[in-house]
Amino acid sequence: MLHEHGITAGALLRPIDRFGRIGGTPGWAGRGGARLSGVTLNQIVKDAALRAGLADAEHYSAHGLRAGGATTLADAGVPTGKIAEQGRWKPTSPTVHGYVRAADRWRDNPMAQGGL
Repeated sequence: MLHEHGITAGALLRPIDRFGRIGGTPGWAGRGGARLSGVTLNQIVKDAALRAGLADAEHYSAHGLRAGGATTLADAGVPTGKIAEQGRWKPTSPTVHGYVRAADRWRDNPMAQGGL
């Protein structure tokens, strides 16, 4: 969708004003910058969990989006340095390495390699 509006770089998750204009584009009437804040993104995730009727909706947060993205990239074979750069972690961050190891455990699981 962003590409359709001429946006090919920058933040993926952006605010949208009441007129449907995307944050950071000409005529955008909202406040703030061209990216959603962590607080706003957390609220969106919590609201979605509530609307979905999840019993523990208050425990959901946007952290899963960041963690899941890193794990998915690692599972696809993207080098750890590139994952760290994308997630704005330091290349030596134990956090990003934890996500990569989690993906490696699934990929290197002998049961999965045996077709189970």
